Amino acid sequence: MKSAAKVAGAKTGHHEFAFGCLKNASLFSNLADKEVACFNDATLARSYKKGQILYLQEEPAKFFYVICGGWVKLFHTTQEGEEIVVDMLTAGDIVGESSIFEQGCHTSSAQIIEDSHLLSIPTDLLKEQIRQNPVLALGMLSSMSSHHRRHYSEIALNAMQSAPQRVGCFLLRLSPPGKKKDVVLHLPYDKTLIAYTLGMKGATFSRSLNILRQKTGLRLKGSRVEIDSVERLAQFVYGPLATQFMPEGS
Repeated sequence: MKSAAKVAGAKTGHHEFAFGCLKNASLFSNLADKEVACFNDATLARSYKKGQILYLQEEPAKFFYVICGGWVKLFHTTQEGEEIVVDMLTAGDIVGESSIFEQGCHTSSAQIIEDSHLLSIPTDLLKEQIRQNPVLALGMLSSMSSHHRRHYSEIALNAMQSAPQRVGCFLLRLSPPGKKKDVVLHLPYDKTLIAYTLGMKGATFSRSLNILRQKTGLRLKGSRVEIDSVERLAQFVYGPLATQFMPEGS
């Protein structure tokens, strides 16, 4: 049997871990610690396996989620049954919070695409705190604005870029900040899904990777991607504007 001290220590460790995840999310990053603690006290941490459905479109939303690790896919299902990927989210992102503006229902479906660890928080608590805290309300608007701005930028880039450039852009977003050479990445989820997210078929994705190998020297071994020069990849993707799109800190 575990001692009371060990149990208390485990609870403390979990509490601190959850608090760190909340502070890492943009929605809570500008709040005072005591304000974040209000949400932390109401969180429930849970691990999810690849393939699990987190929630479905138009379901009543009792909770929203902070991603501590893993990947979550947001998607719409058309009347014809076709699935349209809306977004791919990972650590630091928030899932399902927009339901508070949509009559309390989720506007899309969410599925776990790689084993994930999430914090669930009651949406009623978010509503209550937004009414009381103007900093949180502003943070909510800022978070939504940033999300839409990113989508518009991606749509604009996709319209101008070739398929290999879109794949290169995806790899640049995965690159760690501050590192220009000898970067090793691991594709975060299935190649077929990556291709679908980038608006191309699997065969086009494979051809694009071959072109990137030839033009930039990157190497692909399974899910492992080796990039000798991030600058060379950025130059291929963005041309003269490459320095503006290098990973932050480079």
